[in-house]
This record gives sequence, structure tokens and C-alpha cells, in this order.
Amino acid sequence: MDYNIIIVSLSICIVLSYFFNEIAKRTNIPSVLMLIVAGIVLGQVLRFFPQYNVDFFPSLKVLGTIGLIMIVLEGALDLELTKEKSSLIWKATLLAVLGILGSILFIAPIFHFLLNMDIGLSLLYATPLAVISSAIVLPSVVGLNEYDKELLIYESCISDIIGIMVFNLILSIMQTQEVRGSITDFSLEFLVTIVISFIIGIGLVLLFKFLNAKVKLFFFISILILIYALGKMMHLSPLVMILMFGLILKNHSLFFIGPLKNLMTRMEFKKMEIDFHIISRETAFVLRTFFFIVFGLTIDLLSLINFQVLVISLMVFIGIYLVRILLLKVFAKQGTQVLEYVAPRGLITILLFYSIPKDLLSNSFQPGVILWVIILTSIYMTYGLIRHATEPSEREAQ
Repeated sequence: MDYNIIIVSLSICIVLSYFFNEIAKRTNIPSVLMLIVAGIVLGQVLRFFPQYNVDFFPSLKVLGTIGLIMIVLEGALDLELTKEKSSLIWKATLLAVLGILGSILFIAPIFHFLLNMDIGLSLLYATPLAVISSAIVLPSVVGLNEYDKELLIYESCISDIIGIMVFNLILSIMQTQEVRGSITDFSLEFLVTIVISFIIGIGLVLLFKFLNAKVKLFFFISILILIYALGKMMHLSPLVMILMFGLILKNHSLFFIGPLKNLMTRMEFKKMEIDFHIISRETAFVLRTFFFIVFGLTIDLLSLINFQVLVISLMVFIGIYLVRILLLKVFAKQGTQVLEYVAPRGLITILLFYSIPKDLLSNSFQPGVILWVIILTSIYMTYGLIRHATEPSEREAQ
């Protein structure tokens, strides 16, 4: 393939993504949905040019993983840990954890009875569909009031991390056939991850200060990706490490106390935070663009017109929002009704689904369910955001 065509194609994707973002701001239609559609259209066009056919699937997981790291870092840099927000953080954590568990318990029986999957496999396949996607939530909630926006940012970031941990726990139980041992290992790994994350987070901030080099940011992004990969290989929870680094940087006054207090000035922290905010936002934008376009390219449209796939997808969709509405009425009475609509599935759902080992793949499960749930939850979120959109004057006032 001519490399000039590749360069032109990549550039067009970035330009399109920029315009999709602008359209999203004005219409509340998630840009991610437009990127998937663009990928599907591109995939159909490429059918007429077999000489340009490329296996995009291997790049999907790499793009998604690095994109997830940047998205979690971007979200963490928006999270302030203050006494005033402690109640909000606990509510977001409860919503994320109970939302995942409740959705799994609702979705798993659907797979068990309609697809004849055993209980363990049903739980494993239900987990990716139970996780809210921060990749879609973060760019979509800019126009909401402060309480709703912060609750959704906390909830979606925590949901990503908890979702991965629950998925790995269920996978470990299925592979070892030991429930107690897997839970014990999971608990120890989580505690070790918290301790290591704190040490690494403090160390990276200090390293950034004392490193005398003109090129720092991409060097540190590479270190964060390396830490994620090593954490994954050591069976830790590497996203917790990324989240902890972002939280330490954003809330440095809580972590740099005692002998650490005078190691960096407030201005140094602020400059570092701004730099990382810019690079994480820009990198996440690029990676999100290519991930969802590539995902669109890999979709088999025939799986979307399967009646059973559509019925199962609708049942999953209804279950997700029944659980969400119930939890919001109990734990988030202060929020507006728009919170009921914002529970999209996306990047993390796709990544977890494609992380299922080959020996646990089920022939009865159609990947079209994944796409339908992503589309339905995104459309429903769009409807809710448009229905409850604030007036321009109010938005400017905020």
C-alpha cells in the first residue's frame, strides 16, 4: 500500500474527529457514535478495493489500552479530593460498584437462559456490558451543571477501574476453579496495588521536578504506559496506578505533607498539572479517534440484523437502566433527571470483551450484542442530554 495514502487517511480521520467533536457540542450526539459510523462506512468502501484491505483487529487492543490510560489520567486530573466533595465521591463510588454488580446480576441470567451459557461464562460475558465508558462520558457532560458533571466523571472513571478488576476476578475464578483462593489473591493484589501506586505517584512527581530535560511530557507518558504494562504482567490493577498519579498531581496538598511539603512549590505543581492535562487530553483525543474508527472497520454488519441479537440487546439495555434508575433514586437524590440517561457503554466494554481468552469464547454469543448495546446506550444518552440541555445563557453563566 502507498504510504502517502496511509498518511492522508490518518490525517482525514483526525480532521473528521475534530468536526465530530464540534457537532457533538452543538447537538449532544456523542462523537464516538459518529466515529463508529465513519468506521463502518469506511469498511464498506474498502470492500470495493481489496488491494487496500488490512487486518485492523490487532491494532484495536493496543489503541484501546493506551487510550484508556490517557482517558483515566485525563479524568483523574479533573478530580478534586476535598471535604466538601467527600459525600459526592462516596456516592459516585457506590453508584459505580453497585451499578456494575447489579447490571451483571441482571444481564447474566439473560445469557444463561437465552444463549444456554453456563453461569460462570454468563457472568464473565455480562461484566463488559456492566461498565460505564468514561471515554464517552468525559467529552459528553461538559454542558451539565457542576454536581451532575462531577458525579458522572467520578462514577465513570471508578466504573472503568472496578469493571476491569471484577472482570479479572471472575476470569481468575473460572480459570482456577477456586473461589476463595481467587478472592484472597484479588484482595492482596488490590492492597499491594494501592501501596505501590502511592509510592510510584509520589516518585514520578518528584522525578518530573528534578529531571533536567527539555523533552519531559512524552517521556513521562511512556513511563506511565510502561508502568501499566508491568502492572498488568504482575497481575496488579495498573489503572489504579494511573488514577493515583493523576490524583496526587491534582491534589498535591493532601499528599505532599510533612517532610515532602517543601520539595515543590505550588506554581511548579500547577505548571506540571497543566502540562499533563494538555498532553493527556490531546493524546486521548487522537487515540479515541483511531480506536472507534478501527472498531467500526471490524464490525460485521450481518450480526446486526440478527433478530435474537436485537432482542437480547434490548433486554440488556433495559436491565442496565432499570438498575441505574433504582440506584440513582437511592444514592443521588440531589442530581437532576439527566443522570438517568448517562450510562453509555464503549471503549472499556470492547476492550474487556476482546480480552476473553480463546478457551472461554462462546459460539452462541454474537458480537453484534456489544455494538447494539453501545449504540442504544449512546442514543439514549443523546436523547437525555438534548432533552435536558441547559439554555446557552445558563451554560455561559456556569
